[in-house]
Amino acid sequence: MVHIDYIEKRLVSFYKRYGKFISRHPIPFLIVPVLITITLGCGMIYLEKQTDVEQLFTPTNGRSRDERNVVEDVFILDETVGLTFNRLTTLGRYGRTILVAKDGGNVIKEGIISEVHTLIEIVHNISVTDSQGMVKFDDICLQWLGECQTDGFVYTFPKGSSMKGEKNVTYPVYEDVFIGSSFGGVELKGNTDVISTAAAIQLNFYLRIDDVTADKWEDAFLETLENYDGNLVEVYRYTSRSLALELEHASDSVFTSFTITFTIIINFAIWSSIRLDNVQNKPWLALMGVVSAGFAVVSAFGFLMYCGVPFIDIVATTPILILSIGVDDMFIMLASWRKTNIRGKVEERMGETMSEAALSITITSVTDALAFGVGVLTVFPSVRIFCAYTGLAVVFDYLYQVTFFAACMIISGKRERANRHYGTCLRVKPEDDSPNKCYAICCSGGPSRKRSGNTREESPHAVMVFFRDFFGPFITHSVTKAAVIITYIAYIGVSIWGIIHLQQGLQLQNLALDDSYVKPFYDLEEQYFKKYGPVVFVLFPEELNCLEPAVNENLLSTLEVFENSEYTYEENLTDCWLRSFIRYLNVRNISDDSDTDTLLHVLRYEFLANPSFEHFSLDITFGDDGVIIASRCLVITKDINTSNRERDMMSDMRDKADQSKYDITVYHPAFIFFDQYTAVLPNTLQNLGIALAAMMLVSLIFIPQPICSVWVVLCILSIEAGVVGFMSHWDVNLDSISMINIILCIGFSVDFSAHIAYTFTVSDGVSKNARIIKTLFTLGMPILQGALSTLFGISVLSMSNGYIFRTFFKTLFLVIVFGLLHSMFFLPVILTFLGGSAKSGAVADMEPKERSTENAETTTTPLTITVNEINTHCI
Repeated sequence: MVHIDYIEKRLVSFYKRYGKFISRHPIPFLIVPVLITITLGCGMIYLEKQTDVEQLFTPTNGRSRDERNVVEDVFILDETVGLTFNRLTTLGRYGRTILVAKDGGNVIKEGIISEVHTLIEIVHNISVTDSQGMVKFDDICLQWLGECQTDGFVYTFPKGSSMKGEKNVTYPVYEDVFIGSSFGGVELKGNTDVISTAAAIQLNFYLRIDDVTADKWEDAFLETLENYDGNLVEVYRYTSRSLALELEHASDSVFTSFTITFTIIINFAIWSSIRLDNVQNKPWLALMGVVSAGFAVVSAFGFLMYCGVPFIDIVATTPILILSIGVDDMFIMLASWRKTNIRGKVEERMGETMSEAALSITITSVTDALAFGVGVLTVFPSVRIFCAYTGLAVVFDYLYQVTFFAACMIISGKRERANRHYGTCLRVKPEDDSPNKCYAICCSGGPSRKRSGNTREESPHAVMVFFRDFFGPFITHSVTKAAVIITYIAYIGVSIWGIIHLQQGLQLQNLALDDSYVKPFYDLEEQYFKKYGPVVFVLFPEELNCLEPAVNENLLSTLEVFENSEYTYEENLTDCWLRSFIRYLNVRNISDDSDTDTLLHVLRYEFLANPSFEHFSLDITFGDDGVIIASRCLVITKDINTSNRERDMMSDMRDKADQSKYDITVYHPAFIFFDQYTAVLPNTLQNLGIALAAMMLVSLIFIPQPICSVWVVLCILSIEAGVVGFMSHWDVNLDSISMINIILCIGFSVDFSAHIAYTFTVSDGVSKNARIIKTLFTLGMPILQGALSTLFGISVLSMSNGYIFRTFFKTLFLVIVFGLLHSMFFLPVILTFLGGSAKSGAVADMEPKERSTENAETTTTPLTITVNEINTHCI
């Protein structure tokens, strides 16, 4: 404990000397931050937006990345030879449409079929210009056997086909072609597999992945379908770049809200600093506090852009956050300044201000920076980038508060010492020397000449009186305590229930704005096209004599394990070369007991040369000696319509692969995104654990009372439990977006809990009730003020039509509300039962000994301990 006290005292002494030094040389501290901001701000010309959804919102250590490497190592993708879309290792390039009847009825009608073919023709005629001239869809489409991929709809209803005669279309397989992804909302005739009606048609237009013109064609595709007005059908569109484009639009949209945010914060800062004294009034200084925070944002952004760190949409919330933090720091410094002797020299006043306020700001900045530093360690690039920008902005905000804003305070202090008006800078008379009432109101200010000595702010604020005389006695009443304990138990119960039912993972459509064309497309897809899910590769990446009867029998038995899963369909929908080859041998009357060379010859030169089976050549890799070194089968999943089911399906497939005696790899391009479901919870818990340990360490270093550290950690856990639990009730998933905010909440939780726990510890009193009342009198107002400044800063985001920014608002709102509940209700009541004894001599060092009373509730002696005296010892 001696060591901890020593650190605290040394820091206080250092800041006092620093305050005096900067008072003697304010100009360099005023100019240098401006020059640094301008220099670093120029780095913003290198702004590079990153909107790649896979790169940002999937874990870098996801297992699917290794699985994709395995697939690509054994199956070389060569678009010049030809590919089928369901064998791509990425989601590919495409334009997609979902069509529904305007009357909401059946889409399998002659008029609608004809209109769909008209739409297909329009899409095929979309042309864009590249270096080679005009390019149409047929020029850049993904081809197989020299032709563009044929959609299931086109295969089922070829152009010119008539619906006048009854056509029995079986579902989901029609003439050996899977059409389950082409028709949605299907109803069958009786107990047959023949389609009676369908509610939606889906068309897919696949493009070559490596074609540079694909971006232009997709843009033209979206524009064409946006302007298309069908007679019988409603058209909904989507492309492989839609989410990336909408992600960029989402970040652009939030910038329009910044004007409102800045206006709110600036007005809050100015009006919170206004006094009736025209000399001590500091609206311009409050404005400089906001400017200082703005400098921090510009410097951090410019520096990281110099370093090549990309900008992402969620970083657009950083300025709002930093402005709120900067205003809080400003309040602390102004409150410390006002506590000093108004007749004292500027140098002495600044030394006293910095010795009290700078330590408080330091601890807050260290805890916030550590919280974001922990976020940089996560495996989600979006979280890392956000935490890098915001963490560095917190550091710059701290540096500019103790340099630029401190220099502004000194200049303002010199104006005060010269008794100059805050607006005109002309010398004015004190109020008691005013020649008339108008002069007294508009011009007078400064300390009275009729009184001398160490003049300080004497009367407590009305809000502080409220906490001492009304709220304190109320919260320490036995009935109130019982109600608070019951409420806390209910709070924990509801939080745990929410945590249990919390959905995990980011729904990709949430990256788009609410009014985006992406939303209705995803809604229709979920409504009509989730019965048949991803087509998963079951890959055998090892050299096996697959054609030997004993081996292929074992392989097919292994495949049946995957087909019998609750997440997959049985073998009738599986696309497997080995099963088809065995049937082919039976048709050709070739025994599967034939020698391997004969079977390999039939496989390569007869079976795979047959147009009906030629696509299987994409599923077999032959070695230099002609033997099979790898092969795969394609299994169709079912009812993958929630994030939890996506996660469970992927985990189930992987578990079956791991338990097999063969070296099996299962993969689908969507697994890259499903990996977030398995990574987000462990990463969140890991970050919380590291952050809690860091907060404990900081508390032990800066706060000379171990019990404070215990209460800090317990309160953080309780607040975080509430935030995460109530996220579930407020339709917020645990994903990379909310993870950012959970990390952010750690820093705010520290501010609430540490103030109350430590101040209670160092307060004296005949009872714990008396000590809680003193604690609330001291800290109730600044905690409330800090919470309001943050809520004002983020309030504009509540009106955002983007999930990302609403999530930011929701989680910040929850942590502020629950932080206030803990600091004003839960923690004070708990401390009256479980709080330790007062720190011996702590209060005696900070204030004159007060006369004890029998009942804390009837104490009327004004408490002279101030917020800033407490800030000297505790954050």
